[in-house]
Amino acid sequence: MQHLSRVLCSAAAVVATTAACGGSAATPNGQSQQAAFPLTITRTGGIAGFRDVVVVTGDGLVAVTHKGKVPRRCRLTPGAMQRLATAASQVPWPGITPAGTQASIADDMVSTVKSPAGGPVRLEGSRAGKGGQVFVELLNDLNDEQVASRVCPPV
Repeated sequence: MQHLSRVLCSAAAVVATTAACGGSAATPNGQSQQAAFPLTITRTGGIAGFRDVVVVTGDGLVAVTHKGKVPRRCRLTPGAMQRLATAASQVPWPGITPAGTQASIADDMVSTVKSPAGGPVRLEGSRAGKGGQVFVELLNDLNDEQVASRVCPPV
């Protein structure tokens, strides 16, 4: 848990620095891209006992933590970052009330995304909008440390 706190603090510092330097781009719903970042995408539970945390900063730096595995960092490719930023801009953050993040049954898998703009919101439902699948795809892509990610090479 301490490591997760350090990752989140580091991600927040990077975002604050980027924002201070004028690194903000408008998204389709009028929010700045920086308003949605850092994104924290989590997956817990399921039969496999997932406990995955992916934190993405506004400049594409990603911190990946999986239960029982060594944490790692990577940077999203420009195309993947654009796709993620678009997905984040499609989530109606201000209108979201935090979703229940607890499993309803013992082997229920729960995937969520959270932003400084709102959340967490479960990715299994419709509240994450069209971008929900993009968040799930990123989790899946970063799941196996033995296979090189297509969208997030190591830094």
